[in-house]
Amino acid sequence: MRQHRFGLFNPAIFITTLLALGLGTSVAAVQRGQREAEMRQALEQEKLTTELSWLKAQINPHFFFNTLNNIYALTLIDGDRAREALHRLSRMMRYVLYETQTGTAPLSQELLFVRDYIDLMQLRLTNNVHVEYHTPEPLHEAPIAPMILLTFVENAFKHGVSTVSPSSIRIHIRQPDAQTLVATIYNTLFEERPTPLDENHGIGLVNTKRRLELLYPGRHCLTVTERTPDNEYHIHLTLTLLS
Repeated sequence: MRQHRFGLFNPAIFITTLLALGLGTSVAAVQRGQREAEMRQALEQEKLTTELSWLKAQINPHFFFNTLNNIYALTLIDGDRAREALHRLSRMMRYVLYETQTGTAPLSQELLFVRDYIDLMQLRLTNNVHVEYHTPEPLHEAPIAPMILLTFVENAFKHGVSTVSPSSIRIHIRQPDAQTLVATIYNTLFEERPTPLDENHGIGLVNTKRRLELLYPGRHCLTVTERTPDNEYHIHLTLTLLS
């Protein structure tokens, strides 16, 4: 009777089959989960790359056109200065087009880029504007996100310069240690400023803050003081650089 009961049904085979099916289903689920995780990671990386490219593209292009106009005017007055200014502008454009493609740049090149920007901006400044720019000595070379400092410097020149009143821009870059970069930027505040014609006004700082969040998560501290007791706008940025 027992033999007849299990003649067509073998419990051992049944259990083995269930285990095999369960194992196969589990493996398939794990593989599917891995594929979905890889797809999500690829999409996040693509989104990050696209967003960073877009953010970098928001650097104000008007600077280059204004500088070319200033250099053209300078050729009529001082040919040697015009040639030097043109050399600085070409070096900046080369940095933007070629040296930033890997996602990082040497700190020394980033600070030289800022130096060139300041020197070209000074072509159209009067003696009423006092500009300071200090960099670390000695400099500890390290990779840095390209043009991460430019928006803060650009903002200082855009809002801290007057053609009639004395004004000041102070840009101090320090390295307390090889992995830490500290940037402090001050510019004079004026009660009334003309309405900007640039429709991108204001997005530069927003985009730079976003870049800092993406590129230096947990490794940066940005403090913005919109009016100090000395009537100045103050930026204080600390970055932890990776060697």
